[in-house]
Amino acid sequence: MHQQIRTAPKTSAADVEKLLGRLAEAGVNISAAGGSDLEFGGELAFAVDHGSEEAAQKVLDRYKYPYRVIGEDDPSLTVCWMVNKPGELHRCIAEVAEANLKSGRIIRDLIIGVPDGDRVPVQIYSEEVRTPQTLGGGNTAS
Repeated sequence: MHQQIRTAPKTSAADVEKLLGRLAEAGVNISAAGGSDLEFGGELAFAVDHGSEEAAQKVLDRYKYPYRVIGEDDPSLTVCWMVNKPGELHRCIAEVAEANLKSGRIIRDLIIGVPDGDRVPVQIYSEEVRTPQTLGGGNTAS
């Protein structure tokens, strides 16, 4: 679960069920998923079992789903591991929020995966925003 695939679940009409069915038929196990406005122009964000990334992308390519892959080395993606106790999701979000203050990013969304032993994976996706930091500082007016 070290990369995230983001797609609009549509080929013509939006249909999340159809996309998930196509992935299931190809034997792709989704280990984490999330999203918003899925059939209203939003994105489905998901992670698959390690080693299944190529199979998932082949399904998306075959059915012409637009998608992008966010790798673990991408600064917009943070993977945090929680244990099942109060405050753990807050801890993960607080760590990302602190880092985002320095990088000019804000949290877009998160996905929570299936437990791996005593730990639960969380992927937090942040996007860069226009701030004085990201624009090079100072006044940008001419």
